[in-house]
Amino acid sequence: MGGATNEGFEMDDPSQASKSNGAVNTKTEDFDQLLDKVGSIGSYQKIFLYAVLGPITALMPFFSLSSIFILSEPEHWCHVPGRNVTTMEEWKRLTIPMEKGADGKLEFSKCSMYGLNGTVVDCQNGWDYDKENYEFTIPSQFDWVCSKSHYTTTAFTTQTIGSVLGVIVFGYLADKIGRKRVFFLTALIDVVFRTASLFLAHSYNLYLASQFLNYLAYPLLFIAPTIIAAEISGKDYRGWIFGFSWMIWVVGMASLPLAAWLSRTWFTLGMLASGSCALIFLTYPFVPESPRWLLSMGRIEDAARIMEKIAEKNGTTFSFKPDEIENTLRYLHEKESLEKEKSARVGVWTLFSRPRLAKNTLMLGVSWSVNKLVYYGITLNASHILGNEFLIFFILAIIELPAGYFGGILVEKLGRRWTGVIFFFLCAISCFGSIGGLGGSERSFITITCIVIAKFSITLTFLVVYMQGAEIFPTNLRSTGSSFASLVATAVNTVGPYMIFIGKINASLPYAAMGIASLVGLVAAAFIPETMNRKLPETVDQANDFGKDDKFCGLRPADEDETLRRREGKDNRSYT
Repeated sequence: MGGATNEGFEMDDPSQASKSNGAVNTKTEDFDQLLDKVGSIGSYQKIFLYAVLGPITALMPFFSLSSIFILSEPEHWCHVPGRNVTTMEEWKRLTIPMEKGADGKLEFSKCSMYGLNGTVVDCQNGWDYDKENYEFTIPSQFDWVCSKSHYTTTAFTTQTIGSVLGVIVFGYLADKIGRKRVFFLTALIDVVFRTASLFLAHSYNLYLASQFLNYLAYPLLFIAPTIIAAEISGKDYRGWIFGFSWMIWVVGMASLPLAAWLSRTWFTLGMLASGSCALIFLTYPFVPESPRWLLSMGRIEDAARIMEKIAEKNGTTFSFKPDEIENTLRYLHEKESLEKEKSARVGVWTLFSRPRLAKNTLMLGVSWSVNKLVYYGITLNASHILGNEFLIFFILAIIELPAGYFGGILVEKLGRRWTGVIFFFLCAISCFGSIGGLGGSERSFITITCIVIAKFSITLTFLVVYMQGAEIFPTNLRSTGSSFASLVATAVNTVGPYMIFIGKINASLPYAAMGIASLVGLVAAAFIPETMNRKLPETVDQANDFGKDDKFCGLRPADEDETLRRREGKDNRSYT
């Protein structure tokens, strides 16, 4: 879904190709060069980033993560009528049996009560719920507990399946009908079906259907505006766009538990999320279509209008002759058409056409999958950690800021590969260590501390796999390769809710599963070649040879110039 750029493509005689369309600037050989001339890091890009993309991104956690609170399962026990003046604690001692909980500690049964003759029976009159944190959640209002406790897990899984299909469906549409149209289409779908789910929660199947359609739209609702920002900006500014967006995401994520705490009811929080999404439509006049996409579709006049608007805002219009921008775009479109003919035979299957490239693709897919599974698992399990779930969620959110900062330093000092290996290992140790804090409030700080370290580590590895996805694939497969790895990770993540569900049987199992998964991620990360300070592969053959001469335990990649000298004369492949 990347922009229609033409880096690395050369024509035999570019000046001849432009004569037929009257281009007056044959020195502009790709879209980035034209963007530099109109202004690639100017007022237009900064206003869009800070005034449009920033507020939109801050709202995104409310769309994707509010279900963690809406579907939270409060402490509960059987409702037994007849209590008069005794306290609830005393009444529970008289009417509710004790049993061993998931953490191995004795607690009041959630699903059993004493019958008239003193025998233990299932709840006969519904449940009472602890209302310290919530007045109502969906599970407490509609009794999604005990024999229906899997309802919540299935709801989360349905959301994830919707996201997997959404990446495919709306990712395809974003390349066909445009980024802007898909962005506002997915916003409309989100508002409609998110709101519908609030009124259909009494019907489990209808709720699942509306949640599926809601989360079908979410991935591109999040991705599309970021793509637009990246495609109207220069390559030197794109790193800051993603970095700023990530920081704003953390701010929004850290604000979510406060909103949930103030809301008190699932319906209020749900309407807050729906209303926030509706605000997105206010940005319609200020969100441009990607000129790169317009260029790729041959809509030259539309692309020229946007580029002229960028030039006007950035104060660079004086640099262009009349119609120069439009004529240059026509020339670039002709180049792009020729390049498409050359790359028409390239697709996802090409990632597996060479052994080392296939290995790198698989290892990145595994590493990305583990990262997403553990990250989502830690976030989803926040409400099951002993303590204030709002405060714990806030801490797990805010810890991402130092993780990103230190990650940005380490990937340039230690390299991507060893940073990934070390922090997958630290995440695994922390997940296993968190088990030691289960079984009592006096030891809960052990679990909380270990989980915070695990969240720090897995956030840092996300930076690593994201960078590797942008660096190990050849130019014409770079977007395809990283998208494939991300899609595989999202599909694997459908087991995440069930990984948390087994914690109701034994609280240590989710942490053990995440620890084992992190070790798998460690092994996968170790087999991904180092990409720090490397010339990126341009062709499939170069990608297949990428890191071929690196030592497995080496801290630095093999010297590329020396490698090329050794290979000279053996084949005609070279890095350019």
